[in-house]
Amino acid sequence: MSLMKGIILSGGKGSRLAPITDNYPKQLVPVIGKPILFHCIETLKKADITEIQIVLNPETGKLIEEKVHKENFGVNISFLYQDAPKGLAHAIGINREFTGDDDFTVILGDNIFDEPLSKMVNKFYANKADSLILIKEVDRPYDFGVVTFDANGRAQSLVEKPKTFVSKHAIVGVYLFNKTIYKFIDKIEPSLRGELEITDAIAAQVESKANVITHILDSFWFDSGTREGLLDANKTLLIESNKFDNVDSTVRDSYLHGNISVKEKTIIEGSNLMGPIFIGKNVKIYNSTLGPFTAISDNCVIENSEIQDSIVMENTMIRDSMLISSVMHHKLDVNGKQLIINKLYADS
Repeated sequence: MSLMKGIILSGGKGSRLAPITDNYPKQLVPVIGKPILFHCIETLKKADITEIQIVLNPETGKLIEEKVHKENFGVNISFLYQDAPKGLAHAIGINREFTGDDDFTVILGDNIFDEPLSKMVNKFYANKADSLILIKEVDRPYDFGVVTFDANGRAQSLVEKPKTFVSKHAIVGVYLFNKTIYKFIDKIEPSLRGELEITDAIAAQVESKANVITHILDSFWFDSGTREGLLDANKTLLIESNKFDNVDSTVRDSYLHGNISVKEKTIIEGSNLMGPIFIGKNVKIYNSTLGPFTAISDNCVIENSEIQDSIVMENTMIRDSMLISSVMHHKLDVNGKQLIINKLYADS
């Protein structure tokens, strides 16, 4: 068995999360207090993939590099810049020096799923596959690349965002390849939107009778590039965490019920918290009602406010306001009886 390496594609601009992502990478938006990208890194690490390269864009790449460098993941991480948004196949193709002769896994940097990647790695090698595509049954296949496959799970056709029904099995955004994928990437032409589509490269593999197999994801998967996807991922992971964890924090005259994870140096005073909730480090919560399904990142201050089903990014201050089903950008100061519902909020 050759060494399996990991590639995380984090060059996307996240236009569906504007205005939060106008000047901020979508891959750093947190889910249960942890950037989406960090979930991807940990997914690879759990599968014993310890050589990882992250593909970035020039506009937000430095912010991602700085954030990753501050963490100790226990793996070797390098960075590669994609000079322009030329498509997933291009973003994968520029990694050939990093992967060399080794097999590799590709994960889109805004995907969250709970299937152990090791199961896919084992299936890839057991079937001596050239490629493995992770797929999931979806309600709106027209929004995705889709796959048809035979009874043995071998791919028969791939179509990118079909206009008529082809298959209900969407490509999730996790791929396993051997080095032969590069020759197919080199052969394809840009699509109508001017990008090199990885579905076209894999389709060419299938036509050449290469051994392209599929793996059906039965558990959850979220495209966290939308407000709804972010909040659904946050809610699901909060439920999955299933723990009450109060580490080195101070709680006074407050009621905490359900699964609530509170990190160190946090103060909760005169407040009611209904789990599941995640609260980061050095957070101050006074006279407020929080939860359920809420995640508060580090160094936030919440006063006289009510927050539910929301994500509050780090260094944010919220006073005398109500926040429901929304995502708050970092370093905000929200003050004065504001009602914020179903919003991506980045106004200062």
